Amino acid sequence: MRILIAAGGTGGHLFPAIRLAEELESRGVSEILFITSRRGQDRATLERKGMRFCVSPVIPLKSRNVFHALDFIFRLFAGTVQSLFVLLSFRPQVAVGFGGYISGPALLSAHFLRIKTVIHEQNVYPGKANRMLARFVDRIAVSFDDTVEYLKRYKAKIVISGNPLRKDIEGHLIKKDNFTILIMGGSQGAHALNRLAPEAINSMDIVLKSGIEVIHISGYNERDEVKEFYDGKGIKNTVISFTEEMSAIYNKCDFVVSRAGAMTVSELLFLKKPSILVPYPYAGGHQRLNAKVMESAGLAVLLEEKGLTSEILRDAIEGFMDKDKLVAMARGADRFKQRDACEILIKETIVGQ
Repeated sequence: MRILIAAGGTGGHLFPAIRLAEELESRGVSEILFITSRRGQDRATLERKGMRFCVSPVIPLKSRNVFHALDFIFRLFAGTVQSLFVLLSFRPQVAVGFGGYISGPALLSAHFLRIKTVIHEQNVYPGKANRMLARFVDRIAVSFDDTVEYLKRYKAKIVISGNPLRKDIEGHLIKKDNFTILIMGGSQGAHALNRLAPEAINSMDIVLKSGIEVIHISGYNERDEVKEFYDGKGIKNTVISFTEEMSAIYNKCDFVVSRAGAMTVSELLFLKKPSILVPYPYAGGHQRLNAKVMESAGLAVLLEEKGLTSEILRDAIEGFMDKDKLVAMARGADRFKQRDACEILIKETIVGQ
């Protein structure tokens, strides 16, 4: 069975797609081809995973500047032509899109060529590409129950699958005296967290601060600056730009300070990891709704970036520095239903009807 997967632009779109591809390949029944973005990080990740791929020329529409708009239109046209060529030459039985600007041309082209189409939505609130594609595709897989309400016109097509998690994600509690805090801003880092979190920790009482170890995933642009701050203040730290070895890092931390991307929230829910979530404010409200899922499960405190200060963040972090409280939060999330997303996707959307 040949399957085309369109995914990229952010790790939140790409990693669930890779996880699905790995599961399909492990069963020895599928030949898979990715269409991905021009982003170097996407290409490098697929190369490391040994995945076959081609690169779409499509770019996101991020500016109203006339020259950028014209470039977007030209690249969208080129991406559509490329998608048609790839589909006609690869001849997949199924085309699967994971949202974002990469999915649009590939999934629409597959629809008009009468190839079975499936989209997967990682966020609570569907992104623009998936909202547009919903009327054309054959099946819609969503990660959260609440998403059905936003796509209720297409309810007959929807299956609640959950979000395919990275293959190595599995957690366990590590008993230790000190607190280890994981701070991260998604696959590209987060400037606000890179600035506020170190300041928040540095402003703590000296006794509390001396018992803290920080693991900070900063993104590539600000890694040196963040590392220098921690070192200069005598805060025990490990600062990295990016990693795909998230399971080991999750296992080392007591709680997390993070953005609320779909992949992050799905992993934190699966691991029942207490978190302080600061949604990215320029994502159309997607991350805030994701964070509300964590909050309703009793696993997170939601802090809005607008008006957030290092003092407010410090107080929230200090509120999590209670081992008994963290254990109670994790136990309280047992009621949250876990799903085998890959199995559901394969059986109910890709193979089934």
